[in-house]
Amino acid sequence: MKIFKHFLLMTLGIAIIVSCTKAILSPGTTTESVTAILPVDTVSHTKDSIDIKKTLAPGKYIYLTIDDAPLNGSKYIDSVISATKVKTNIFLVGDPIHKSGKFKNYHEILKKNRYIELYNHSYSHANHKYSSYYKNPEQVVSDFDKNMTEFQLRHNIARLPGRNLWQLGDRKKNYRQTGSDAAKLLAEKGYKIFGWDVEWKYDSKDNSPQQTIDELIEEIENASATFTENHIVLLMHDQMFGKINDKNDLAKLIEKLQENDFSFEYLSDYPD
Repeated sequence: MKIFKHFLLMTLGIAIIVSCTKAILSPGTTTESVTAILPVDTVSHTKDSIDIKKTLAPGKYIYLTIDDAPLNGSKYIDSVISATKVKTNIFLVGDPIHKSGKFKNYHEILKKNRYIELYNHSYSHANHKYSSYYKNPEQVVSDFDKNMTEFQLRHNIARLPGRNLWQLGDRKKNYRQTGSDAAKLLAEKGYKIFGWDVEWKYDSKDNSPQQTIDELIEEIENASATFTENHIVLLMHDQMFGKINDKNDLAKLIEKLQENDFSFEYLSDYPD
């Protein structure tokens, strides 16, 4: 009789396990029902925000980063990246999207590009009044949180407007400037703060680049004080590509970098 009871309990237990497994694997099962079974973490994630960070093999890595999008260069950037199929990082400013139908459309175009990852460059871009902006670090955090929420950005990756500040975990750089208090608060909230190693500078009057492509390549090849060895973060700006000529040919720059054996990567895979 005892043996029969044990057998009955084992059979019932197996049936319960199979039933739960079917519930999880069933095509009709909702995200909510699976979440109810899985352990809950302290950080909430949507399905699309969960990423597996890969370990990069030794080599020469370049991170194309473009600030201030969407602006007049966005359609050109999208077309070049779609054609060249290289991983590209774009830092988004939210305010122009809400103020302009054209830039709203450009944002949608960039969002759909499978080779582009979108990151946080604040909602307001400090209204270009950086000194007063960074006097209130809590407001800076709110500005970034607003951009994150409004545009459902998938990655907690940020770049401060007008400041080349870094903080990845305990590693920091350029903290002796205004904006460092805001960077610290953002990092405490889980943001990774990225600056840059090399900048393709431009003339603010006509948005034309200051270095030729060959000069820029030389700077990249000779960059020594990088945040991480053999990982070069290149800063560019959307507005540089509003009018295209030989001086700001993004496709040519990409080709030259490939000829120099650089691998293109996302900041989401940048070494911590």
